[in-house]
Amino acid sequence: MYCGTNKTALQSQKQVSEAMMALLGEKSFSQITISELCKAAGISRQTFYTLFTSRENVMLFTLQARYCDGPELNEPERTACQGDVTRWLCRGYSDYILRNRSLIKLLVDNHIDYLLYDSFYEAMDECDCFLRQADPCTRSYAARFYAGGFACVARHYAEEGCASSADQLESLLMTLLSGKLFQI
Repeated sequence: MYCGTNKTALQSQKQVSEAMMALLGEKSFSQITISELCKAAGISRQTFYTLFTSRENVMLFTLQARYCDGPELNEPERTACQGDVTRWLCRGYSDYILRNRSLIKLLVDNHIDYLLYDSFYEAMDECDCFLRQADPCTRSYAARFYAGGFACVARHYAEEGCASSADQLESLLMTLLSGKLFQI
């Protein structure tokens, strides 16, 4: 996936992402061709392959772009999470899941929700504040563990009709990660 700063390329990536979302409103992911996507985005196949490697890569771009579009924690939320990275992660991902429920539902309905895991893992792996004192091996295992859990919660949320609130999801994630369910 293109990661440079060229404004034209970045705009083209956005056009492809928007075209993919529009096409997903009309048909399943497996029915969307690269040619059709290029036509809808108004770009050439050559440009597509300069920016992306596959249709899945477009979806990863879309997921990652939505992390950046999210609101920052306000001061009371930041204070409540200060020193508690688990709470910060749970709050951030529960908000993300709710803000992007339609995209997550599309991923689940099209059987490509594994991309949530890939996207969540990459976001944690690149986050400087995630387990900064841990050795690289432990940090990698932890990022994969959290990404798997968050992706499964997002999938279940979509399968159950997207009914939970952000507070309910945050509370659920905190309970799951606290180990309290294993206490006798």
